[in-house]
Amino acid sequence: MPLKIIICGAGIGGLSAAGFLRAKHDVTVLERGELDFTVNDYGLSVVSNSFNLLERAGIKTENLDTVVMTHVWQRGPNNEELKTMHFDTRARFGGAPSVLVKRALLQKELLRFATGPEFSGAPANIIQNAKVTRVDPAAGKVWTEDGRDFEGDLIIGADGIHSVVRSAVLGEDITASIRTYNTLTFMAQLSVEDLKSDPGFAYLADPTTQAGLCSAHANSGPRVNKRILTYHTSPRGLQVVGYTSENEFSEIFDSAKTAIIRDVPVSRVVEDFAPEFAEGFVNLFRHSQVDAWRIRDVAPLSTWFSGKALLIGDAAHAVTPHAGQGCNVTIEDAEALGYLLKDVESPDAIPEVLQRFMALRKDRVAFVTRRSHELGNIQTEEEKTKELITPEQFARTIYTYQGAEKALSGQQMPPAVRPT
Repeated sequence: MPLKIIICGAGIGGLSAAGFLRAKHDVTVLERGELDFTVNDYGLSVVSNSFNLLERAGIKTENLDTVVMTHVWQRGPNNEELKTMHFDTRARFGGAPSVLVKRALLQKELLRFATGPEFSGAPANIIQNAKVTRVDPAAGKVWTEDGRDFEGDLIIGADGIHSVVRSAVLGEDITASIRTYNTLTFMAQLSVEDLKSDPGFAYLADPTTQAGLCSAHANSGPRVNKRILTYHTSPRGLQVVGYTSENEFSEIFDSAKTAIIRDVPVSRVVEDFAPEFAEGFVNLFRHSQVDAWRIRDVAPLSTWFSGKALLIGDAAHAVTPHAGQGCNVTIEDAEALGYLLKDVESPDAIPEVLQRFMALRKDRVAFVTRRSHELGNIQTEEEKTKELITPEQFARTIYTYQGAEKALSGQQMPPAVRPT
């Protein structure tokens, strides 16, 4: 008999899990708000380790308006070239491409994965405006703000960094496990056309021939906090992200209990970056509204499950964005859970599956967290005692991932087609 599975959250993790689980089980997804795909809000990198899982599952690239990532440019603060690297995971590892895409389009395609008739199993039942306010892991029950209750053989908490399910699993306030680092990003959107007036950005001006990410540090060094990233999000658009200290925004984040401050004056961003960066970089923020995003993650948890409740994605292990793996390890979680539960027909088998899931995923996520901290110069004292993870170590460990079945079998990843 199929299991009855309740997923809290219809973000990337929740919809991915629904897609992978619906083939064998009855899935209901509770989304606190309404799903709205009319706004392409920010860009994501879907790297080969997760993109190959989505491709095999039937995700259609043509629905994503994406570009394939082929380059990483390291530039100085005056936009001088320091190093240009090829980032083609197809050529390096003989596997899937890595793509750059808008989050809303990815989420919309994952909704098709969860509910479309062309995929195996019954479509997941997506219930919108169902804000979960209480969870009983022992009973496998959740309650929503409007008084409804739902019961399942398994409750999956895919409800993000402020997870209500995490609070129930750990038996403590959810804020206890959230970490901040006195770091934020100023984020803005621009078009490829916006770059064409500045010949210094010609390397970013034609994503149909080369697309990727440009990284510029304030002093050209790899271990400083202030930097500007610019990367494609479609064949026509880019995103610019400026990393800096929180300064006066720290109090605003805390008092408003939010991690996003909308419509920051461009003059404030210019004030922060103009002393160290050339005018061309600073001007990238002038083309749209600028938002401030607080950098956070979740401290390692003692467990990701309790009773009939399991955490995945940001609810279990939110990571900082420096390594570009947040949504990717979340999609890996979803695929792994689908694999581990594919032959389970009795709720009695669930406790062992949850243990296997955490054993499979925890060390890998810790590796991503550690590398992300290194890249952002926000290492913990314990992390500072360890040897730095090299780019090649990280690439071969993370980008070559082929899914839970091969990970559990210990099968070697394919060798690199060519060196770094």
